Amino acid sequence: MSSAPAVKTTEWVLGPGDEFRFEVDFAHTIEIKLKRGQAEYFGAELGPEATYSFSGENGAVFSWEGCTLAVTGESQSAYVAGETPMDSYINVHMALQQLRVQAHAEAAAAAGQKNSDSLAANNVAPRVMIVGPEDCGKTSLARILVNYAVRMGETPVYVDLDPMDASVTVPGTVSATPMTKPVDIEAGFMGYAMSSSSGPPDTPLVWQFGHEQPSANSALFNLLADRVAAAIDRRLSNDRRAAGSGLIVDTRGVGDVAKCEAIEHAIAALRITTLLVVGSERMFSVLSGRLSGSSPSPSVSVVKLARSGGTVDRHPAFRQLYNARAIKQYFYGTAREPFTSFSTIANFKEIRILRVGEDSVAPSSTLPLGETRKLTDTSVLVVDPDESLVHSILAVTDASLDAVTADCDCVVGLQALGFVNVTVVDMEKKRLVLVSPVPGRLPKQVLLYGHIQWMETI
Repeated sequence: MSSAPAVKTTEWVLGPGDEFRFEVDFAHTIEIKLKRGQAEYFGAELGPEATYSFSGENGAVFSWEGCTLAVTGESQSAYVAGETPMDSYINVHMALQQLRVQAHAEAAAAAGQKNSDSLAANNVAPRVMIVGPEDCGKTSLARILVNYAVRMGETPVYVDLDPMDASVTVPGTVSATPMTKPVDIEAGFMGYAMSSSSGPPDTPLVWQFGHEQPSANSALFNLLADRVAAAIDRRLSNDRRAAGSGLIVDTRGVGDVAKCEAIEHAIAALRITTLLVVGSERMFSVLSGRLSGSSPSPSVSVVKLARSGGTVDRHPAFRQLYNARAIKQYFYGTAREPFTSFSTIANFKEIRILRVGEDSVAPSSTLPLGETRKLTDTSVLVVDPDESLVHSILAVTDASLDAVTADCDCVVGLQALGFVNVTVVDMEKKRLVLVSPVPGRLPKQVLLYGHIQWMETI
């Protein structure tokens, strides 16, 4: 019997300020081990002799002082780059950290004077938003800034306003997560949503948007941005340390800078103080002009940052596989930290499925003269279960059946308690078979529909 071919291991030597960049598809896995020196993966330090596995990833290991890496496995691309934007990124971090130090000092002084108002509305703490075109490295930069802040003892809130590449939980959502530990090198931000690695203080707040693009329902997206902002303010009013640590906000890539309404609304709602524009001179110019006046905020500093040479344009098939993996990780964990999901049955009469916003309506110009559309982008409609629900991802809400019977609109802007996947719609027996990451019957009976679907494969 022939033995399997040996997997090749290559040593890569990085000098001070070098970065090892790699691309590996979903059909392959590489393992990286730090042999000598110091290195970090998007701001999180690699442990000596620890092995990290990557699949379906475009990643970069950076070293400030130089290191040696042992890389095992086959990748599409692997090389060492000497030119990186890390100097500018660390300068941004240091500037933000100075603001945090000042914010903590002012909060401590206010606490000594028993002036609690200044703890909830600290104007010095940095509120940072990262914008730019698709695939320019926005999430990587957010991850670096979060990790550097946490390594300094800070607890910033990470806000994910990118429903397509939702990094904390399933796609089609927006979220806010208090960051109390470095982002997991392998699991990424998703590690905060996994029951095996997150506790109550780290549990993300998540809202079901149901679409991949904010423009699919701008009114709903803006409403959710307002709800995210309100939830953050409530948390920061009770957590002086987090209030001084501020926010780091990731956003959906914008191709047309003339259509930045969602970004501008979020800037105002979250009271952003610093806007980092990555990889777009035109976007920097346009947003600098728009934010130089009194709307949406007169106190936003707009900073231009270079796009990393390691960023890669991801084709639609890669994005589809990436999002499918994110959903699978939500229900089953990672290869390193797997867990079991459970099937449960929900009878049609025991649940209520709702959706926010009309899917497709005739344009206003086609309505009879003098009539206006009664449905709006935030109207709540009842979804009657049928076979089209198979593979849908539904959000479990805290609303009660009695409440939605009296007023369906009460679900608009509600946080999601969790998500279930519809695997079977049995029209004869009038029931759904659902996959849930927790055992037992559904804890709540009001579910929110979204346009995100996932078919489980072995």
